[in-house]
This record gives sequence, C-alpha cells and structure tokens, in this order.
Amino acid sequence: MEKAVEIPIDLAQKCVKCGLCKSVCPTYSVNQEEGSFARGRLALAQMVIEGEMPLTNEVAKQWDECAMCRRCEWICPNDVHYKEILVYAKHMQKEELGADIVKSAGLKSLELMQTKAGRKLVKLAGRIMSLLPMDEIKTPFPTGAVKFMPKPTSKAFGLRGKVFKAEEEKAKLLFFTGCMIDAFYGKTGENVVKLLNRAGYTVVVPEDIRCCGAPHYYSGNTEAFERLKDHNLKEMQKYDYDAIVVACPTCGGALQEDYGINKKVYDFTELLQDKRLRFAGKGESITFHVPCHSYSAMKVKDEVFYSVMNSVENAQLKKAQKDKSCCGFAGLFSITNPKMSDQIQKEKIEDLASTGANIVLSTCPGCVLNLKDGSIKHKTGQEVMHLADYLAERLVDEV
Repeated sequence: MEKAVEIPIDLAQKCVKCGLCKSVCPTYSVNQEEGSFARGRLALAQMVIEGEMPLTNEVAKQWDECAMCRRCEWICPNDVHYKEILVYAKHMQKEELGADIVKSAGLKSLELMQTKAGRKLVKLAGRIMSLLPMDEIKTPFPTGAVKFMPKPTSKAFGLRGKVFKAEEEKAKLLFFTGCMIDAFYGKTGENVVKLLNRAGYTVVVPEDIRCCGAPHYYSGNTEAFERLKDHNLKEMQKYDYDAIVVACPTCGGALQEDYGINKKVYDFTELLQDKRLRFAGKGESITFHVPCHSYSAMKVKDEVFYSVMNSVENAQLKKAQKDKSCCGFAGLFSITNPKMSDQIQKEKIEDLASTGANIVLSTCPGCVLNLKDGSIKHKTGQEVMHLADYLAERLVDEV
C-alpha cells in the first residue's frame, strides 16, 4: 500500500480550528470562503474520511483549488500534517470520482518526457524552437489559462550521466536535476555545477533519473509516485555520493520527506557559504522571491539565500515586503485554476515591482517561469533569473 492510504484520522484531528492558516493561504485571499484555506479543507477531508458526508464534486473542487504551497504547515502551531491529509483526500477523490483529464494529461507528460523517446523529442523541439527570436512563447491551454512558456533547450538532459570533478574535493554530491532544468533551463543546471565545483564539490548527475513524483503525489496519484520513487532510488543507488543537491525545492522536499533516503538533501545555495567565492555585481538592484517549498518542505532558512546575495559586491539588495508569499504557479494549479492563479500572481508581481529592483531572483525553476510570465503580462520591465544563473554570471575568476 502507498504511504498516503495509511494516514490515520488523528492527523486531521490535530487541527484545533484556530484559523491562523487563513492569514497565509494564497487561495483564501482570492475566494474569501471557509473552504478556501486549510481549516475548511481539513474539515471536509475529516468528514468524508469518517463517513459523515459523501465525496462530491463540490468537495473535490475545494481540494483541487489548493496550491499545496504548504504555508499553512509553516505557520501551524499544532504541527498539523496538511500535505499528508490532502494527499490522502485527493487519492480518495481519484479513486471514487475519477481523475481530472487535464491534470492526468499533465502528470503523464512528465513521465513520458523522461522516457528515451520523450528525451529525444524534447531535444528536437529545442533545436527547432531555437530558431525563434523570443525566449518565451505565449501558450494557451484548454482550461483557459494562457502562459508565456520557456522554449525547450536544445541541450535538454545534457548533464545526464556525467561527473564534474572539483579541483580540491570537499565532498561528492548527487545532483537531482529535476524536469524543468532538464527540459527548459539546462543553462541553470550547468551553472549549479559551475558554482558547486568552485566551492569544492564534485558533482555526479545520474543517467536515468525520472520526475521526482512530487506533482503526482500532491495530486493524489500515489501509484505513479511510488513507481517513480522506486525507479529513482534504484538509479541513485548506482552512484557513490555523500549528499544530494537540488536547484528545485519541490524536488528537494520530495527527496527529503518522502523517499526515505539516509543522505542529507541540500538546496545548492546552502553549499555556497564559502569565503573563497567572490561575486561582482554590475551596479544592479536585486530582490528575491522565497519559494514556498524551500521553507515549508525543505526547511531552508531565508538567511541562507539573503547571506549569499548580500555577498555580491556592487549590487543592492532590496527585500520585498511579501518575499515569502506564493507566486501562484504550483505546477498544474496554475493551469487548472487560471483565474485564481492569475490573481495570486498579480499580487506577487506588484509587490516585487514596488521594490524598484532591476532583477528578480528565485531558486525554483517553476517560480522563475511564473514570475517571468507575470513580468511580461504586467509589463514591469524586471528581469527574472534563477539565483544560480545570476551568481554564475557574476562569479569572479580565481587569481
């Protein structure tokens, strides 16, 4: 049996209905309804699990409108395991009401993309689209969502099966690249390796890792998650390494919480606290969006990101007032709930724009995608970058 199906009801009963989660829930700020934040969704889950009410499409709609940012867990004083309860609830939903067609297609595409045929197709698409002059392509979805999507990279999966040795090796790291870096942001992956090598870490990239399965797990598709997890664990066991590193906190959260690995999982930024690394800015001002899963899932402290950015010479850091608010992406959430996602995105973009910073940084590829999309739609003129790309471009060569 999958882990999610074994969740005891006492997890839901830990919620004392204090309502503190309301203050940080991105979807409640849009809908302003009891069922639109953790307390209400947990109450529905508990009543359905205990048989007090039937599982209807209206109940399922409340669960589907959750971004699974897990900010409610971050602020909860009673340590309610919201993720586990909602995963169980969504698993029941899939079993009893059937899977959503759009969501199923999106999840299946993540699996197919990581097959041999899928990887070849992504590379081919990248080579063809490299001829287009724009970096992002306006893409409509059947749900009514419209997003400026990045082009696939012609070097997709280019890091796979390689070892990048550091000159003076501190440790050997297994880099779990993640789907978005593999398919769209290959340069970001290269820059993560560049930074880690300079910090003294040898980087190993497995040949055949697949999607981490977090999008499947969060959607209640626990069968697909277990299948992906088992494959990845077998692949990772082929390599010798001291710890795991990620440049996507959603992948990091899944590896850390749900894979049962006895190795430490690091956000790459945590490993850059090295005084030998020097970064020279160009007189720009920067601001930072803290990805929800970096603190709600991986438990990385904000100070880690800010200390590295503060070490960049000749650059001014301007902290956003709502730097930890959700950006509205949440993977398939932004496709299946476009109006809600767009409103959350708009509030985030306005906050980042109010800083007056030239460049917006983040450490989540999905957040980078959504913030770029928002900056284009709202014409803020701010450049959006993954922190790894920003730092690698400003890395001072050793003398």
